[in-house]
Amino acid sequence: MKRLLLLGALSLLLAPAARASVIVYDVVETFYEPDTQPYDTIFIGSFEFDTDTQAVSNLHGFLTEAMTGNASRVSLDHQLSAVYDPGLGGLLVTTFRNASTSTLTTLFGGDGWTPGSDEGSGLHYDFPDENPGNAYARIFVNLTNPASPLTQAQIDRLAYADCTDGGMMGAVCMTGTSVAGYGFVGTMSGYPVSQTITPVVPEPASAVLLAAGAGALGLVSRRRRGNA
Repeated sequence: MKRLLLLGALSLLLAPAARASVIVYDVVETFYEPDTQPYDTIFIGSFEFDTDTQAVSNLHGFLTEAMTGNASRVSLDHQLSAVYDPGLGGLLVTTFRNASTSTLTTLFGGDGWTPGSDEGSGLHYDFPDENPGNAYARIFVNLTNPASPLTQAQIDRLAYADCTDGGMMGAVCMTGTSVAGYGFVGTMSGYPVSQTITPVVPEPASAVLLAAGAGALGLVSRRRRGNA
């Protein structure tokens, strides 16, 4: 019986400990849209950061659509890119609407999504043929401290593209980029202005579980000393 109790206590403690190096962060980034004021384009999401491997995973969230007065939201649930930029000291991480990076035109020799590779045209992927209706948001994660404020150079590398119906102007997608970061401003003059990242506080249930595990171990230890 004592052995079972001890094993149960250990499992309670080790379950959270197995992911102790993974921290969940919330992220909010804003793109100023001069042509749709008072509405801006905003990405709200979250991601997991492994402090041991410095890897970012599961970036997901939603992108508001300034052209609809932010009444519409585009879900972005597929993290398909994480590129380390040594000059900035962190990762440029991008999450997409579709399970594919195909977003912007390749007519100018681009890869179909990298911000600015469309020469600022905003034309959708496979133009003039069918639009796959993709969208993405790119964030920056400082590997030393994800929650640290961004420098202007880091803000300049934030970007988004929205080729879904609600964010489109015909064949042109809504985009947000800076001249300093990618050589072009967004299709409606939109550009990144801010990003905030904050750690998610563990839910009370997790704290209770950890405390219960510690308490059970203490109980077993006291019983063993009492029987000695």
